[in-house]
Amino acid sequence: MVVKEYICDPGRKSKVVIEDFSTQIKKDVTILLGFAGIGLIGPIIANTLIKQIPDIKEIGFITSEFLPPISVFYSGVLKHPFRVYYSPKFNIIIGICEVPFEISSAYNDLARTINNWALNEDVQAKQIVIFQGIPQAGVIDDFSVYYAAEAELVDYLEQYGIKKFDKGIIIGPESTILNETLSNKLQGYALFAPVYQIPTPEAAASIISILNEIYGLNINISQLMEEGKEIKQKMLELAEKAQEFSRKQLSEQGSKGDYPQYYR
Repeated sequence: MVVKEYICDPGRKSKVVIEDFSTQIKKDVTILLGFAGIGLIGPIIANTLIKQIPDIKEIGFITSEFLPPISVFYSGVLKHPFRVYYSPKFNIIIGICEVPFEISSAYNDLARTINNWALNEDVQAKQIVIFQGIPQAGVIDDFSVYYAAEAELVDYLEQYGIKKFDKGIIIGPESTILNETLSNKLQGYALFAPVYQIPTPEAAASIISILNEIYGLNINISQLMEEGKEIKQKMLELAEKAQEFSRKQLSEQGSKGDYPQYYR
């Protein structure tokens, strides 16, 4: 079996390993990267796409010395924690990283490796897209999608009704990957949605709806929406219990004031 490894100099702390060359990657491919961050929207989005795109197949993996000592498996089968998939039909590469990196010093090496591989003659990518959650307190009623992008992509993204942030920061490996695209010919952009501190499928569903429009996908998000409703109901129940507990505590203390609102 022919295997190719793509390693970035200097550093050599991470590498992209492609094991399946049975399908040639078309030029101007789009790379979607789902990292394990707050709300876990990256892995949720990537997993949903992988399950529903009919012609997608696993072609390799990305490894790094800075990945934590965690293994993942499905139905008893071990999998690389950072896997790479390709769909010829939609000309999309999906990278899914299901574990967080241990230290931030890994990010620059990883970003250079992924960008160099994306620009390699075997790939010749056009865009790299990352996803990130915006942590919110309390119950979330609006899962609007926002973007941050290179200047030439602004008009392109706004035609899909995505909102923009005037100012902000991106953290984690996603930030260094986008920073690398600013100094090469790749086009990079980020899609954001509000999330809880726990997995937030509704936020992932909102972003997938945008990806459906941009890339002509037909991903069903109904299950994610149902899961999101269940989470919201549980959050509401927790809010009611918190307020009930607060009222009880203040009543026992003889307070006549209003009880604090923990969820707004």
